[in-house]
Amino acid sequence: MALTQTWVLQGTSPTTLEATDLLQFCDGTFDNPITVSAYNGSTHVRSSIGADDSTGNTPNNVKFISQTGGGDSDSQADWGDGTEDIDAILEAECTLKLTVAFDSNITVTDITMYGYDGTTTTDAPVGLDLFLAELADTVFTNADGSASALTITDSDTPATSHDFFVLASASPSAVGVKDANKIRVEFTYQ
Repeated sequence: MALTQTWVLQGTSPTTLEATDLLQFCDGTFDNPITVSAYNGSTHVRSSIGADDSTGNTPNNVKFISQTGGGDSDSQADWGDGTEDIDAILEAECTLKLTVAFDSNITVTDITMYGYDGTTTTDAPVGLDLFLAELADTVFTNADGSASALTITDSDTPATSHDFFVLASASPSAVGVKDANKIRVEFTYQ
């Protein structure tokens, strides 16, 4: 029996991230850097040979706007409709769809997701702030290192496949390529 995890950058025709691919946050154009302290204007799947695997996908992009705004405590982002509270985003508009599947029925619990430096899970990404939220969350989590992880709602109804939808946005805090950083998902299944 085999457990599988599938990460998909959603869009017109979703793009699966393969083991050697990178999730690339850009200024709005593939391979273009984001200005320090600004947020991604586009999100792409970059192959191991440097190609934009999501070029025909019109990939979803969620751009962090503010942690609280609009007179309430909801975080705000822009995913193509202008600035909105993040709890207004639809499943199909989220950045990532994560699927955990198994040959027989399982539950998936204790789910966390965070960015790290690519080596030590407790260390924040180098030169980058990562903001994550689960579908229906009202506030982004600054998911920098395992101690600051986004907690994702348990899927405790037994099934052979479980889907999770995540909003993701990034902002560089220093100049330079940040390709050593990684995003990690941890969970328990039974």
